[in-house]
Amino acid sequence: MAPFIPSPTMMGIAIGISILLLAIMTLLNRMRYKRSDFSYLTNAMLGGIDILKLRSTTRQEAIAELAKHTSAILRWPDEDTIRQHLLQREEQISTGLEGGIAVPHARFMKLGRSLVLLARSEEGIDWQCMDGGLAHIIFLILTPEEDEKVQLKMLAELSYCAENKECREVFRTARDCKDVIDAISKVIKTR
Repeated sequence: MAPFIPSPTMMGIAIGISILLLAIMTLLNRMRYKRSDFSYLTNAMLGGIDILKLRSTTRQEAIAELAKHTSAILRWPDEDTIRQHLLQREEQISTGLEGGIAVPHARFMKLGRSLVLLARSEEGIDWQCMDGGLAHIIFLILTPEEDEKVQLKMLAELSYCAENKECREVFRTARDCKDVIDAISKVIKTR
């Protein structure tokens, strides 16, 4: 029996169908992430409904406290590794935004998934915020090293929320993580 050899017309049709399927898959993937209600930040929130209440009074103490709490939840990275990465990042430039928000963040190889831990300092912490104020709400963001864009997307979402007066007010007065998630989702929908 002779082997089947497709005609040039059949080859052209097969290539055309392959290109069309690739274009459709790409479009569907883009639509999935461009939905107005999708938030990388809220999708990665960790912990329960409670906002971690920080006892720390300095940025270094707060980072150590956040690292300790996060490492108790994760198997990797350990407390010391998280703390070191966060402190190195802070040495480059402060992660304090405006409106009482700080976003210490780090990337780790083989983390598996992005994680966001929400914490609050009632007294406020000098985080060298852009507006000179104290940080009261802290978003600890840990992302996989392999996914270089997800951290930037989360930081962009937080920056957008920090510019929104209503969202900042919710961050300041939130009873729990659900209030914060709802505020972020509302702002994300309007962008």
